[in-house]
Amino acid sequence: MALMWHAGEPNDGVVWVEINWTDRPVNALSRATLAELSQLLTTIHKDSTIRGVVFKSGKSGNFIAGADVTEFQKLKTPDEAREFVELGQQIFDDLASLSIPTIALISGACLGGGLEFALACRYRIAEEGRKTQLGLPEVKLGIIPGWGGTVRLPRAVGFMEAVPMLLTGKMLNARQAARKGLVHDAVPNEALDHVAREILRTDGRTVRPFRLRGFGRMVDNTNPLKKLVLWQATKQVLATTHGHYPAPLEALNVLRDGIGQPDQEQLRMVREANARLGEGPVARELVRLFFLSEGAKKAPGTVGTEADGVSIDHAAVIGAGAMGAGIALLMARLGIWTRLKDLNPEFVARGMKTVRKLISSDVRRRRITSLEGIQALDHLSPATDYRGLKHADLVLEAVLEEIDVKHKVFDELAAATSPQCVLATNTSSLTVADVAQKVDHPERVVGLHFFNPPDKMPLVEVVRGPKSSPEAVAKAAALASRIGKTIVLVGDCAGFLVNRLLAPYMNEAGSLVTEVEDPLEVDRAAIEFGMPMGPLELIDLVGIGVSSHVSANMRAAYGERMEPAPLWNYLRDSADAKSGPPKMFLKSRFGRRLNPAVAKAIAHMARQSPTPPRAMSHEAIVQRLVYPIINEAARCLDEQIAASADDVDLAMVFGTGFAPFRGGPLRYADTVGIPKIVETLDRLSAEHPRLAPCEALRRKASAGERFHPADV
Repeated sequence: MALMWHAGEPNDGVVWVEINWTDRPVNALSRATLAELSQLLTTIHKDSTIRGVVFKSGKSGNFIAGADVTEFQKLKTPDEAREFVELGQQIFDDLASLSIPTIALISGACLGGGLEFALACRYRIAEEGRKTQLGLPEVKLGIIPGWGGTVRLPRAVGFMEAVPMLLTGKMLNARQAARKGLVHDAVPNEALDHVAREILRTDGRTVRPFRLRGFGRMVDNTNPLKKLVLWQATKQVLATTHGHYPAPLEALNVLRDGIGQPDQEQLRMVREANARLGEGPVARELVRLFFLSEGAKKAPGTVGTEADGVSIDHAAVIGAGAMGAGIALLMARLGIWTRLKDLNPEFVARGMKTVRKLISSDVRRRRITSLEGIQALDHLSPATDYRGLKHADLVLEAVLEEIDVKHKVFDELAAATSPQCVLATNTSSLTVADVAQKVDHPERVVGLHFFNPPDKMPLVEVVRGPKSSPEAVAKAAALASRIGKTIVLVGDCAGFLVNRLLAPYMNEAGSLVTEVEDPLEVDRAAIEFGMPMGPLELIDLVGIGVSSHVSANMRAAYGERMEPAPLWNYLRDSADAKSGPPKMFLKSRFGRRLNPAVAKAIAHMARQSPTPPRAMSHEAIVQRLVYPIINEAARCLDEQIAASADDVDLAMVFGTGFAPFRGGPLRYADTVGIPKIVETLDRLSAEHPRLAPCEALRRKASAGERFHPADV
């Protein structure tokens, strides 16, 4: 019996191959499935009666998701990595060299090795469905496309278009792929088989060839222009990654050195590049995070029971701000009948305007069709009262971070909904216990903490309150899973996990800018460390007003160690009543610069200090910023707010963008050494008592323990 490649008997000379790895949820390319494909191609090559082959997935929403990533974990030496890459290259070369037409009917995820397989087929037709995604995301795992993608992608879409796809792992939907020449057509699912038959009947004459135009065509025909494109791309990669990620640079080297070289020489370069990358620490950490994130896309097994997200037919979001409107749209897009409620028509109208803006942007970028946008709007109804909520399976509150406001909302929700309805709070700094305090049945209340903007940020914290029932937690987790979010189950405390760990980072940043000679060095040090943006830029994104409000709640919960930096309070208190607190940065045609009003405030706060501003190394700045995160994380593990060090790392990488190549804050702590971190915090606490290492961290240092096993 076939493992994944199920070939039917030839019908009028055409073999239809169903791709369906029977025992797996997705199709993937392992040694075993590659070997089976090789045998099938040999059979096809020997049979002169076969005049065409059509490959089509038997799994809904999945064509081929890529290489089986578990194979990477089995590769112990560079030679083994070379051999595995060469195996796939040879088989895909065999596929590409068949003299008969081969057609890939792509429906669902066609990623990595899956797209390289499709590129080796003569024709590619993609389904227009929402789940169809095509791309080469290998750089996100710290490697480069190994099975011909660096050779065949530029031929399909043009060199200039292929370079950013290879360097970023950007994914395209079917319509985008057709427009760029990656596939030959994008059609509805029901038309896939018909299009394949027409291609075979007419010997490909029904396929419109993709032709490059303008500068893209010039680049393809001029080697010096290719080198110019790569030079510009190298500058951009270094500006974005600061050299922390070797895979994009290896891809650039392969493309540059491969100009004018035969295919086999280019493929040899790819094998050597992946052998180098595979034994490096960056690929190891990125692959580890990949496995953690894949496991976190379904409801955690530790909830205590199960729930089906598909069973949620009706939902509501209370609070039509940017966060509430964004979450409501995520639900409506899934076909959930969703109500978006706020106090008055003006607030609701503003929320619906946000929704329409998000939909228009997605239609314009060809992420969805106009029809899909209309269908999402059809499933979303604005409201200023609680009528109709008796049918709701789950209601999410996203109102102001004021406990009295939340108590009022939950009191009203308890009366307006059925006893089976789950009541979720999106609070970011209060506790589920406090929010549920006045609800008659607190077992219905859970935390469902999205991050802003909810359509882009992948993480959701599912928060189990002290009285939350397993059924309520499971239903909240099932909804987050259905939306496609990465889920971390956390315990109940102010700030939950991510904001609790982020608070000392932001407070230290506010103190540091008044202690260093150049305040911008704080942002530069954070970015050099690997953060996606500096803390000052992050403050602009969150807003000083919101940040100060959250900081006050954290101070109330945790005492002096969470004391907000005086600068943040000064900027908030001295703000203009109409315009509010100033932005940290101002934009001009010369670039971004520190707001003079902020610079003045920093200078004022620096004068209040007995110690004048001084030069500080980036290493010293990073210790002040990152070590407090590790310290607080040790407390969270000790208090069982997080179940494992893996959960902490996953939450911080996906919730804040903490340097993925470092594996998360606790993997970084193991790399530095916990005793060194404790020693540094002890030294810093002489001047800043809030930085004293906690007992949980001291115990680990004394016992010589790590957060993760040494062989992970």
